[in-house]
Amino acid sequence: MSRALGRYELLRPLARGGMAEVYLARRRAAGVEKWLVVKRMRPERAGDSRFLDLFVREARLSMSLAHQNIVPVFDFGRIDDQVFLAMERVEGKDLGATLAKAGALPPLLAAFVAAECCQALDYAHLRRGPDGAALGIVHRDVTPRNVLLSWSGEVKLTDFGIAALAGEASSSIIGTPAYMAPEQARGEPVDARADVYAVGLILREALTGARARRSDDRETTLAAARTGELAPWSREPAQLAAIADRATQLDPNARYANARAMLAALDAFIVAERAAKTADAPARQLADWLAAAWNENRDEEAIDAAIEGSQLVSFLDDGALDVIGTGTARSMAATVGDDEAVVAPAPVPVETKPVAKRRNPAVLAIPIALLGAGAVAWQASGDDAGTPFAMPTLPPIVVAPPPPPAPPVPPAPEKIAAPAPPTPTRTPTPTIRHKPPPPAPAIVHDVMINVTRGWASFTIDGGTAQYQTLARVQLSVGTHVLHFTHDDQHKDVSITVPDDDQLKVVVDLSR
Repeated sequence: MSRALGRYELLRPLARGGMAEVYLARRRAAGVEKWLVVKRMRPERAGDSRFLDLFVREARLSMSLAHQNIVPVFDFGRIDDQVFLAMERVEGKDLGATLAKAGALPPLLAAFVAAECCQALDYAHLRRGPDGAALGIVHRDVTPRNVLLSWSGEVKLTDFGIAALAGEASSSIIGTPAYMAPEQARGEPVDARADVYAVGLILREALTGARARRSDDRETTLAAARTGELAPWSREPAQLAAIADRATQLDPNARYANARAMLAALDAFIVAERAAKTADAPARQLADWLAAAWNENRDEEAIDAAIEGSQLVSFLDDGALDVIGTGTARSMAATVGDDEAVVAPAPVPVETKPVAKRRNPAVLAIPIALLGAGAVAWQASGDDAGTPFAMPTLPPIVVAPPPPPAPPVPPAPEKIAAPAPPTPTRTPTPTIRHKPPPPAPAIVHDVMINVTRGWASFTIDGGTAQYQTLARVQLSVGTHVLHFTHDDQHKDVSITVPDDDQLKVVVDLSR
């Protein structure tokens, strides 16, 4: 039997990777049945803030992307102390499993698959945020396993779990070593050209049926990635080989400048090939080749009765289905595998970007409570507090006294003593009353509030407004008291918001 979990029914597992588990799922409502895929964090990873950050980033980025060549994600929520996301089902197989089973693709289809990947990446690289600024999303894990082929000939890119911003530095090496660009393998900042490099390796593998980095040892593969070492190959056909070679140059400046430039080169090859020989459209040819590769074996395995879990709680209503973009009801094949698990990241460094700069896509907008980990409190630099306006100090006004009156002329010839001059009358100095300066506006900062395990509600300074962790709130500079409630637990925590920094607070409710 399957296991009904809230609004979803998990039917059987599809894949298990280093960070997450992927399940075939179903939802029924008002007589309508929808098949989809649920991806959730592995229970042992739920308490690790590094993996949680990656999973949350994937959900936020994926839900902001709507393109025909990207698997749409339309729901995000939790399973007790775990998080999950729900995505469209791409009915078909992934490119990695297909190449392992059937070998190389025909050149036209290899070019078509690479071109469709470039379409997806060009969209992601040029995706703009709410402020209109280009986000420069870099996938960082473009591999054959993350390229899904549908039975109808569609090509879709999935798994933005370790995506980053162009130029974003990382203290860890993260990705799949067999497909990393050299700069990524060295832990240097990456941009769109790192994804172009990975597509070049996928194109090579589609043409030859073999990986360009063939070692099974991770460290050996990673060392080869750092130096850009690739296995020799036949370079046939020459035009496609030249495209793959340019995309995989050691120097990023020698590669295609972006996915669109590589797409143009691939399109030129596809147009020339189709002009030389009349045949079905590439998508139709890909569908036929995929069916032949798998011998029309599309039957689903028996539903696994051993799936465990508890109630799923979704924070998005059914209106979230409007963001899926293509509206297709396809099925997602395995997107992660133990043999290609990403390199575990080092602890996430504290970012020190001023708030006034372009927003990170990781905060693109899903007002959803998320699980946190680690009983720590840290500060990240924010905007400097503005200097309050003060009324300028005026110089004192001095009023000069009038000159003394002239003494009277004595009568002649008598000699008499001149009378003492009268005491001059001084006009009092007027008092200048300065208007007091207006009070400076209260300085507020964003404060991230979280707990080490589970979820909790809290109020601020005795107020009635209820918040749920993980929450971003704005608090004025100074001391505030947070009252946390979780099951039968109650805890008051005093925090101090500094006048020049942002603050993140993680409270341990177990104490």
